[in-house]
Amino acid sequence: MYAKNREFERAGEVKSRIFALMHINDIALLKNENLELKIGDSFRIEAYDVAHMSGKNMVGVMTVVENGTVAKHEYKKFKIRTQAGANDVGALKEVLERRFAHPEWVYPSLIVVDGGTAQLNTAKNILKNLKLEIPVVSVVKDDRHKAKGIMGDKNFALKYEREILLANSEAHRFAISYHKQMRRKNFLK
Repeated sequence: MYAKNREFERAGEVKSRIFALMHINDIALLKNENLELKIGDSFRIEAYDVAHMSGKNMVGVMTVVENGTVAKHEYKKFKIRTQAGANDVGALKEVLERRFAHPEWVYPSLIVVDGGTAQLNTAKNILKNLKLEIPVVSVVKDDRHKAKGIMGDKNFALKYEREILLANSEAHRFAISYHKQMRRKNFLK
């Protein structure tokens, strides 16, 4: 109706609401009735990355892109507590478990992890154990740490490629920045 009347902004709003309601309906099918999900009205991508130097000062981060725009006020930092040595997959597991221990935080429409099959499977397994149906993609990098492909849900990879790469780039930048901050802090001790 709005599109026929050339009210394209209003039609876009209605389309976004319908998508959000469909997503909420999918989430409502979760078996865990005690878990109340906090879903926003926007398409929210959360990206995760880990940074360290040979396992020292290991940190993880979460960045957020909502409707194609970075939401820096939603970024989170995690000091890795359970991993010794350079275990990126173990660190990612810790970060995701700690993140989803906060059901009061708005849940994402899509999760982006940095890495390959191991990171993608780790994220999927955590979500499966928590009975959360959130799609996951992984950004694979080349030797120069440039994105060379997206693994995981192909529909999301094609539809949201720009947003996925933006979220991943922000996560990498934020993780390196936080890692350097931790190195400086620990060096001064």
